Amino acid sequence: MHVPSNNKFKKIGFGTLVPLYFLFILFFSSCGARKNNYVSCAYHGTTTHYNYFFNARERVRQGAVTLAAAQQDKYDRVLSVFQYGDDGAAKGIFPDMDEAIKKASIAIQRHSIVAKSKHNEKLAERNIWIEDCYFIIGQAQFYKHDFWTAIETFQYTSSEYKDGGVRYDALVWLARSYLELGKTTDAEYLLDFLKNDKNFPVRLKGDYAATAASFYLMQKNIPKAIEEIEHAAIYTKKKDSRARYYFILAQLLQKQDSTKLAFAAYSKVIRLNPPYELAFNARINRARCFDVNSENGESVKRELMKMLKDDKNAEYMDQIYYALAGIAQQEKKEEEAIDYLNLSLSAGTNNTNQKAMSYKTLGDIYYARPEYVPASDYYDSCIVVLSNEHPDYYEILQRRNSLERLVKNLRIIMMEDSLQGLSRLSFAEQEARIDAVIQRETEEKDRQRMIKEEAQRMEEQQGLEEKQLKSQPRNYRQPSATQQGAWYFYNAASMSAGIKEFMKKWGFRKLEDNWRRVDKEAESTVQEEDGSSVGSIDSLADSQIAMADSLASLDADKRKVAYLKSVPTSDAQRKESNAKVIEAYYNVGIIYKEQLGNFPESVKSFETLDSRFPDNKYKLPSYYNLYRLYAALNDSVNAARYKDFLVKNYPESEYSKLILNPNYFAEAKKKTAVLQVYYENTYRAYLNGQYGDVIDRKTLADTLFPKNNPLAGKFALLKALAIGKTQSINNFEIALEEVVRSYPKDTVSFRAKDILAFIKARQATATANDSLQSNSSLNAVIDSTAFSYAPESPHMFLILARRDAGINVNDNKNKIISFNNNNFKAANLQIQTGNIDLSWLYIAVSGFTNKESAMSYYTSITQDPNVLILLAGGSTQFFVISPTNLTQLAQTKDIQKYAMFFQDKYLQ
Repeated sequence: MHVPSNNKFKKIGFGTLVPLYFLFILFFSSCGARKNNYVSCAYHGTTTHYNYFFNARERVRQGAVTLAAAQQDKYDRVLSVFQYGDDGAAKGIFPDMDEAIKKASIAIQRHSIVAKSKHNEKLAERNIWIEDCYFIIGQAQFYKHDFWTAIETFQYTSSEYKDGGVRYDALVWLARSYLELGKTTDAEYLLDFLKNDKNFPVRLKGDYAATAASFYLMQKNIPKAIEEIEHAAIYTKKKDSRARYYFILAQLLQKQDSTKLAFAAYSKVIRLNPPYELAFNARINRARCFDVNSENGESVKRELMKMLKDDKNAEYMDQIYYALAGIAQQEKKEEEAIDYLNLSLSAGTNNTNQKAMSYKTLGDIYYARPEYVPASDYYDSCIVVLSNEHPDYYEILQRRNSLERLVKNLRIIMMEDSLQGLSRLSFAEQEARIDAVIQRETEEKDRQRMIKEEAQRMEEQQGLEEKQLKSQPRNYRQPSATQQGAWYFYNAASMSAGIKEFMKKWGFRKLEDNWRRVDKEAESTVQEEDGSSVGSIDSLADSQIAMADSLASLDADKRKVAYLKSVPTSDAQRKESNAKVIEAYYNVGIIYKEQLGNFPESVKSFETLDSRFPDNKYKLPSYYNLYRLYAALNDSVNAARYKDFLVKNYPESEYSKLILNPNYFAEAKKKTAVLQVYYENTYRAYLNGQYGDVIDRKTLADTLFPKNNPLAGKFALLKALAIGKTQSINNFEIALEEVVRSYPKDTVSFRAKDILAFIKARQATATANDSLQSNSSLNAVIDSTAFSYAPESPHMFLILARRDAGINVNDNKNKIISFNNNNFKAANLQIQTGNIDLSWLYIAVSGFTNKESAMSYYTSITQDPNVLILLAGGSTQFFVISPTNLTQLAQTKDIQKYAMFFQDKYLQ
């Protein structure tokens, strides 16, 4: 071993060691004191960087990776620009983020060096890593989803260190914090400021562009989002982030129908070799952008076929078939596309979003043909499995609802025509036809029962068979000879065909009783200019469906008797059947015209209605719609024919007035608005005790407005009440009797009758000292009958909520719809929302025939925990109320008075 010579040490004597000793003492004393000198700054900066900031940053980075991994991307919609996870995922990284905040805070506390002037004024931070520590604290708070605190930290960092290198980082993350809280105005201002800042560093251009793209996506400004996300992909160095940005760019271009550019962007994603799921979806989406005339077409198809044979794609088979369907559509091979879509549905994966998209595409194909019955079935199946968070959910739901109404009415026409056809046959022929129908129903019922049982068996065994299936080659289109000769349920080809046929007819159905039925949300009716509604037929159609379900549960003999009874044999029965057909034809015409925009089919429906039933009750609105339809179709001859008929034969009808004056309804609406304001002022005068003015204003209203105006009855009642407040009991009774006689069908007559009944009852029991002649007694009579009690009249359940309580009406409406579907499915309940006044809004559930049925619902729903949440803080009240009393409540806005009435009449 080589030993160094001792001569080096001999040269360093005691006189040399003493200065070195004092040098070390001087160095460490300078460090500990956090003095504003080079040695101290170097020591504290190095310690902050490597002992604190580095470890805090690594914790934050690891937390960000964990959050991104926890986020479930949904590739059937535009991806989010950033992967910050949800609140649940954020809680999982709290320990890491808290540790990072702790380390950075200790660094700030122990190693901050602030220079001061001669006058002891604070100047600047000399430890260059302190600003980074503040920034890392803000990031940790952000990843914890503590966005408000993060905003404060980023604001402090950007303002305190204006000349520091981290200022712009803090401002970019401040904008992201604003976006996460929905403060888009603040984010927009900050983004504009940064965009125009000439000193903005190039290294942050990618981060800025990604943040701006996220902002524009929130604003649904697709062109600007495309511009910014492309910049983000160009300026970002991290490969996985670039791949994600290019994927989003491709999705947005695809939405804009720029398929060639989208194809190129998806190709860039694939070339960046991103994580498998992103690369797979890029290949799938790229296939749906493929250009039939491009040289890449065949290579894309070959790539998908190769992916089908790859075992690691077993769980993605549905998406691959969906992509192949897209190629077939581009090639105008519609039947081939339908086959691929059905293969996608029968692939057996648990990807409900993909099932929904396959159903939607099938619905789109049949809708475009147009074949509305199968289209309705596919959209119906789509809604069953599609999450209501999907961006296209409500658009699909609206189309489903329109087609559902159309199909309901078409089936009514077919059923009633079939029954009328049977009525023209002999009894023996009727029996033979019905026997054949029952035989087909029985066979179909048995077949579907077997399919249901087999589907359930396959679902139970899916987990056990999955490993075996992955180890075997997949061939969906070429079953072996052995398979072809097997019993039906062991024969893959027969099973596939059976499932395909079932899916084609019924779509996806959960394994449950009444699987043909789908929960229906409350739907608004379709209004035409004449005020007619297509919603009225829905209850008839629903009752017929319910009847069909009830009949299906009967044995063959009982069903035969029921079917024979439904054949219209008498004139009254045939008249009732024709009325259903008339109603359905008119509704079909309106739906084609207003909701589906299919004018030729609408014309056909209205003309069929008028030719089959020349004197039907919808003749005038039907002719008016035909006039409008032919005008829209540029058929001036037929438009003139219907116009002339209406104007010559019905000159005083609203349809003729509207044809001659297109502004007729707008002008009428203005007149109604003037009438409403005049009535509200009259009612306000009544509330203010100006009873003489009320009587005078009613007299003036008779000269200003038509006698049959919609508020005439209310004016009459106000006048009667004003007389009751100021004149004798006899005059009051005469005024009330005039209201009842003049407006027997108006709700005001019920109020007048209640007051008259109360007066008569009091007169029968009054003593000499208890006279009704005094004004105080009359006032008591009027006030006590503000609300009428009619337990056998229709009622509704009413939720009143204070507007300032921040209650989300739509969310709670959906909760009530869910409650109704689970507990009162057969009741055919409807839901409406609106405002009582500026302070109170309401949700009303109607469809109850009397007080008893409404109170049964009240008892049930007020025990539901999801609904009880609404009662928090006393800002919500639940009532049962009649339409007459709801009108009165809307006028008086005296909720406290109705609450006392409800307590007395309904809860005692």
